[in-house]
Amino acid sequence: MKNKRLLFISNHASFFVSHRINIYQACKKTNNEFRLIFGNPASQKMEKIAINKLNKEKIKFFNFNYSNNSISIFKDLISFFKIIFFVKKYEPHIIHSASPKANLYAGVLGRLFSKTSLVISFSGMGYLYTNESSNLLTKVKKFVFELVLYFIFLKYKKRIIVQNKEDYSLLKNKYKIKKKNISIIKGGSGVDLKKFSKIKRKKTKNIVMISRVLKNKGAIEFFKAAELLKKKYADWKFIIVGSLEYNSPDIIDRDIINYYKRKKIILFKGYEKNILKVLENTEIFCLPSYREGMPKSTLEALASGIPIVTSDAIGCRDSVIPNKTGFICKTGSYKSLASKIEKLIIDSKLRKKFSLNAKKYAKNNISINNVTKNIFKVYNDVLND
Repeated sequence: MKNKRLLFISNHASFFVSHRINIYQACKKTNNEFRLIFGNPASQKMEKIAINKLNKEKIKFFNFNYSNNSISIFKDLISFFKIIFFVKKYEPHIIHSASPKANLYAGVLGRLFSKTSLVISFSGMGYLYTNESSNLLTKVKKFVFELVLYFIFLKYKKRIIVQNKEDYSLLKNKYKIKKKNISIIKGGSGVDLKKFSKIKRKKTKNIVMISRVLKNKGAIEFFKAAELLKKKYADWKFIIVGSLEYNSPDIIDRDIINYYKRKKIILFKGYEKNILKVLENTEIFCLPSYREGMPKSTLEALASGIPIVTSDAIGCRDSVIPNKTGFICKTGSYKSLASKIEKLIIDSKLRKKFSLNAKKYAKNNISINNVTKNIFKVYNDVLND
């Protein structure tokens, strides 16, 4: 693909910088134009750092003020009409999106601009698929979301990208998508192996979770597992690296966080720009999430040679080889999580074995270069429809 115009629509700048900036970098190398659209931030600190990165890379970006964690019909309509005028002026050959609301915007745009090719990435199915609530409003939101997807997937010039086999089966079967129009890109968002595989890890007793501090990420289970294990292994530290001020329906009550902070059970480090430094000081990595696409934090830990404990949830279980690069615990069970962590605490030889296996797996499966090549193959395929 050369001399084409690509428009990428994201939820916010921080997601694009952490998960998709490789697409811009590849566009720059191949003489393709690139524009980025995103909405309002869920974390002001994360967004500020991300926008600094966008400016440094000289990426042309536009904030259209839509929210990703709430629905405001008036505000969203204004944002959408502004995006329509932008698309009409820019005339992209391809619109590529990631995250639920961005996918809805991109999908409707794809139907309105019939000559424009559409690529939709599902890096997870979002809050509506991790929230098991029987709340009527949640059910209505999910119904409307799926109804719009039916409309979007009627477009001819489209490609759908997913990161795990469960999401592939869900979308392909539910929406009757042809096999040529949907694909799994192995390795999720990909990892820069040049950076992460060269990490020289220090010997520590740090058990680290790198994630936004949210219920659907399994943070509560991590808190409770730490409280249980601290009674036997007081010298081990349980650390969460991730935003505490992230705007989400799944935010954890501040009183709960303050309890674990006050009892010195969990060390809350907040958002950290330098993840390499965090992983250098990590002995065991945890992500007990309820659902993911393919968690980038887990893949970066694997590339760094860190043993993993993750949940038996969609996306998470695909990111490890059970009993070779890590353990899988029961989703939503802090006791199961604690049991798997304890196995690694007491067995340093097992941690070393998992570490070596993790690096080998990462080298063969999650290179960001391979992921980028596969994305551009999708671009070429959809342009040729």
